[in-house]
Amino acid sequence: MEKWNQSYGFLLGKVLQRMETKFAEGLVPYHINARQYGVLLFINGNPYSSQKDISENLQIDRTTMVSHIDHLETLGFVERTRNPNDRRSYSLMITPKGNDLLDSRWEFLNDIELEVLAPLNNQERQLLKDFLIKIWTTL
Repeated sequence: MEKWNQSYGFLLGKVLQRMETKFAEGLVPYHINARQYGVLLFINGNPYSSQKDISENLQIDRTTMVSHIDHLETLGFVERTRNPNDRRSYSLMITPKGNDLLDSRWEFLNDIELEVLAPLNNQERQLLKDFLIKIWTTL
């Protein structure tokens, strides 16, 4: 086991796995998964996006994206309207119900983050965040 503790990838993967599991459990009552939550976040930050835009930005297969949007629309979290500039595509908006979900689960996600990062002090948390952002921006 000691060999695994020396691998950054293994350790990061385990931390991520723990956070994802806890977050997924908190999404069950809303009948969505973490990827669908990410889609909602993207739409919220990029109103009137098309399914194609979301698919490309989040690297989700187009067919899968259609089923995600269908599901989120059925639950009343997003609204899909025809794009007046391109009748073949739809513009997506978050509904008030979708905003409520984003807000409540964002707080839950922050609570999970605080729990998982509890062994770190504030300075160490900020340093970790800075490192992760630096890595993310180069991917």
